[in-house]
Amino acid sequence: MELKQLEYFVVASECGSFNKASECLYTSQPNVSKVVASLEKELGRELFVRTRKGIQLTAFGETMREYAQNILINVQIMNSMAPVNPGRKLSLSTYPSNMIARLLVDFYKEMGEEYVVEYLQGTVEEITDNVKKGISELGIVFIAEKQLTAFQHILSHKNLRFYTLDTKEVCVYVGENNPLFHRDSIDFSELPELKFIRGVRDYFSMEHHLESVSLGVISTEKLRHVIYSNSDHMTIDVLLHTDICSLGINFMNEKYEQYPIKTLAVNNCEPFLVIGYVADENRELSLQAKWFIERLKSIL
Repeated sequence: MELKQLEYFVVASECGSFNKASECLYTSQPNVSKVVASLEKELGRELFVRTRKGIQLTAFGETMREYAQNILINVQIMNSMAPVNPGRKLSLSTYPSNMIARLLVDFYKEMGEEYVVEYLQGTVEEITDNVKKGISELGIVFIAEKQLTAFQHILSHKNLRFYTLDTKEVCVYVGENNPLFHRDSIDFSELPELKFIRGVRDYFSMEHHLESVSLGVISTEKLRHVIYSNSDHMTIDVLLHTDICSLGINFMNEKYEQYPIKTLAVNNCEPFLVIGYVADENRELSLQAKWFIERLKSIL
């Protein structure tokens, strides 16, 4: 049995005609009929009832079509997971991050002649899945300290491991259009008065743990989120051109500051967000991955 047979069978069932299927498949009607007939011969039963008006699936054909569709979908998924650049590369997944993007630019400037870069963004689940599937060698994440044990337990089932780099506190990012731009810090009690842009909802996001860190001073339900987006470009534009704020991790490095965006420390907020990377525990990091980790450590 060949994938071509399954593809011709599925397309023919959707078109209801070998002739129409041949047009979709850019081949001849006799060829479609021949390929489908060869599949029927292998299976030992008819898939279609042939009539003057076209073709109709048999009961057996209905069942086989579902299996064939699933096989073709899985093949597409497998093909999508194949490396786009099978040569030497740096591949990683992270939260949307302008600073990470700038680090990758540095990597290209220093090692771009030898390596290509594959960079994906997503939630914690998407990041760890990419590492598990071999799509990315590294996954850069931040996890609340109280969640670390649960997170590591989840990773153990995927043969992955989390390596801690640093622990940081939460902060508020504001642009020049925000009246707080002239300040250096803010109290927990002031947060409900602000407007925020928030990324995609994620069980491991910092908002889930802000209340426990603030000792009950602020409930996350009282934070006013006016925009939801997982786009770093959107976040930057909102900060630059509106009075909307964003919550973040306080690890802006002067070397990578390129916009008039200011970091406001949250008063009495202890470091509680653990920054680190996820990797296959049974695989030694490549030289390029080690380069990236060391450079990230140097700016944290």
